[in-house]
Amino acid sequence: MKTELVPGRPLPPEIRAAWEAILNELPQGSPFLSPLWVEVWMKHFGGSLEPTLLLFRDGAGTLRGVGHLTKTLGNGRKGLYLSGSQDVWDYRDFVIQPGWEEEVFHGLASLMKKDSLDFIELKSIAQGSPTVRFFPKIMESEGLRVSREVEETVLNLFLPSTWEGFLEALNAKDRHELRRKIRRIEKEGSCEWTRDVDPSSLDEKVALFLNLHRKSRRDKSEFMTPEMEAYFRSLARELLKRDWLDLSFLRFRGKEIAAFFSFDFAGVKFIYNSGYDPDFSWYSPGIVISAYCIRGAIQKGMKGFNFLRGREDYKYHLGAKEEPNLRLRAERT
Repeated sequence: MKTELVPGRPLPPEIRAAWEAILNELPQGSPFLSPLWVEVWMKHFGGSLEPTLLLFRDGAGTLRGVGHLTKTLGNGRKGLYLSGSQDVWDYRDFVIQPGWEEEVFHGLASLMKKDSLDFIELKSIAQGSPTVRFFPKIMESEGLRVSREVEETVLNLFLPSTWEGFLEALNAKDRHELRRKIRRIEKEGSCEWTRDVDPSSLDEKVALFLNLHRKSRRDKSEFMTPEMEAYFRSLARELLKRDWLDLSFLRFRGKEIAAFFSFDFAGVKFIYNSGYDPDFSWYSPGIVISAYCIRGAIQKGMKGFNFLRGREDYKYHLGAKEEPNLRLRAERT
């Protein structure tokens, strides 16, 4: 296994294409692991960084794995971090062609020794990632000290094949409450779930989402700075080009009262962020739009519904289960 460090900005077109091809083979892929995500994040938040692409090639020169990393040199210690930031990047990882994990991580350990790296730290690694299975044991076999800790929690929901099957999987109280909330809002006035992925109206719809997001809570308003708004607008445009964007709204009495900024990838819907109008809290718009989105995902034959981070109660009431994201670190002893 040949390892190579090259500049991480801009991404070479041939590497970008090979990276995407590997991503499409992963059983647990997501847009967070795509070159698109890296490029948008770097554009808005990586201005002062000197990113590095770590490439893993087999004997024939075929790319088998890639990582986008940032070098650090401080307090006399030299290391690498996976690129990204926790506020907008729910999953991070190496992108490795299935079946090549052992060779890639042995190559990573050899690189650490050859380049005299003191450590490598991997954040926001999904519990089900092959990295969790292979990275610790291979790094330890190479004489490196490995630490592992739970960093945060995501809430995930595996979807049945029918809406009725989803309802039956809820406990009796949650099922009753969900049906009651849906009946209440539908009885009070015209209520519909709308989705917009039209390029001609994208800017307008993103602005509507941003308005609802800021209205929701004070912490969300503080999060959505002008810089963050620019990031969301860029992300929406790029996701739309790939047909990954799903921007949906709950429309009640002719007014949008809740919104989801989400994306669809490999049969899973990822709820990236949300917003609602507090003036309509009585109608539980958050749980109602969630229910409509879940039903829509089931009708499309999707297999998963990932709420990502945030432990809001309504996610548990809809049957979502906690899954930890991990921080892994290997360092020379």
